[in-house]
Amino acid sequence: MKYTYREAGVDVERGESFAKTIKSAVKLPEWVMKEPTGYASILTITTPPVVVTADGIGTKLILHRKHGTWRYAAEDLVGMNYNDLVCVGARPVAFLDYLGVERISEEHESFIKELVNVLDSVDVKLVGGETAEMPDVYRGDWDAVGFAVGVLEKRIPVDKIKEGDVIVGIPSSGFHSNGWSLIRRIIKEESIKIEELPFELLKGTRIYREVIELFDLVKGIAHVTGGGVVRALKRVLGKLGAHVSLPKRDFVDWILKYVDFNEAVNTFNMGVGMFLIVEKQKVDEVLARVDGTVVGKVSSDWRIEYGGEGG
Repeated sequence: MKYTYREAGVDVERGESFAKTIKSAVKLPEWVMKEPTGYASILTITTPPVVVTADGIGTKLILHRKHGTWRYAAEDLVGMNYNDLVCVGARPVAFLDYLGVERISEEHESFIKELVNVLDSVDVKLVGGETAEMPDVYRGDWDAVGFAVGVLEKRIPVDKIKEGDVIVGIPSSGFHSNGWSLIRRIIKEESIKIEELPFELLKGTRIYREVIELFDLVKGIAHVTGGGVVRALKRVLGKLGAHVSLPKRDFVDWILKYVDFNEAVNTFNMGVGMFLIVEKQKVDEVLARVDGTVVGKVSSDWRIEYGGEGG
């Protein structure tokens, strides 16, 4: 049996439609700089501009609670926000958190301690937040959302991307924090014990701190989050396409037993957490500074494969 994200309760197309509804209802002020990828908002009210974004852990938090993997949960919350800021050329500096809970408990304290530790490890400070006890809303569950603030160091020139540019993929630490409604359904329906898997399923989101030092070398940065590989690349490529061959990973082999390939590339990171778009002459310098590999090239059409030799 093959599973789908929609059957697991998440309709990506509906989410995209809702996002368009919000955009059509909002008139941005002149001090919001146009940013085509949608990863973060750039505010020109200061010099240099401030960059802001928000994201959460999602339903992966349910499994973190069950298994007590608070360090990984903190990495997920920080990584989902930090990596989005990096995509628009910002250096993250500050973080705020929101916890919506039924009752404040020891597990919230454990999570916050790890959150501070993870933030300290990437030189970002927790500067504020809110913990709201709402027993009429959260019955036995709770949610964690993060808000990150960065300083713009360089606009990433996605408008300069052209056919023939090289796509470099940087490995993910796992599934990161997207697609977990589908993963959780598979675990439940297939009676899978995650502790018996040959990899750490709940490993936290990789935080791509090293990419900040590559702002002068890249034309596009794509953090693979909601919508998987396809949506991430479309964010930076616009009307262009890509020929990509994704390296094999053990956790990806596992998910493909239960999910069709087309569904997978539109849901998961497929083992690549971040893509860099680079001019041919700068590829060697980029590869010398990150643990990435060439996985493809920018093209006029689309072709995505798994388990090949790269682009």
